[in-house]
Amino acid sequence: MLHDLTEKIENAETVQTYNQAVKELADYLRAAGEPDKAQKLIEISALRNNRFSEREAEEDLAAGKTAVVEYCRLLEADADRTAADRIAQLLQNFHMFCRNLYKTEIHERCSDGIKEHLTGFGIENEYDLQKLMLAAVSPVFPDARIESVQDTGHHAVRKDIVIDSESAVIELKCTRESMTERQLSEEIASDMVHYDCSRLYFYIYDRAGIIRNPVSFRETYEQKNIDGKSVKMFIYTHSDI
Repeated sequence: MLHDLTEKIENAETVQTYNQAVKELADYLRAAGEPDKAQKLIEISALRNNRFSEREAEEDLAAGKTAVVEYCRLLEADADRTAADRIAQLLQNFHMFCRNLYKTEIHERCSDGIKEHLTGFGIENEYDLQKLMLAAVSPVFPDARIESVQDTGHHAVRKDIVIDSESAVIELKCTRESMTERQLSEEIASDMVHYDCSRLYFYIYDRAGIIRNPVSFRETYEQKNIDGKSVKMFIYTHSDI
């Protein structure tokens, strides 16, 4: 939305369309709980009223657009960092969600249905992980969806969780006894090449304990730069989620 409104301002050809686009963006910022940013936008966007020279009016409009678009780009960059931080925090603390959902003691006054079903919970494969991860992510990113299939031109690949508004993909791995660290590495390398997104997050629940050095494993992939993707990896090795 922020990007679309910025483009609308940039493409405005008259003072009227420019002012309308600025108003829409200011309203958007206020609705998003950013009244200070909306006020600064209004101040930056103010044009001089020059009724005598059409050329000067055009120059004033061009200068106003340049200043506003520059400010909007800063807002976009700040929004991108904030969104990335929120996704990272969700993944970093996912184990806390699991513990509070079904690992901590259930109050005796909870219904029998809650007592019966939650005590039987546990993550045994990637589909279990996907179901619970979506429940944790979707309250913060309502457009999050699961199992998006992308045609790469050679074969179809399935993205576990997609957040379209952030151009982000969360790829989930749950290791098993029959999997080797090399096989896991090959899967991750393939995902990094084929997924079309700006930010790619890996959450690996090393249930089988196949990753010998989690810190080195993570750094190997976070240091790679493939098609400008930002890559973050979270490895959880404990068995209590």
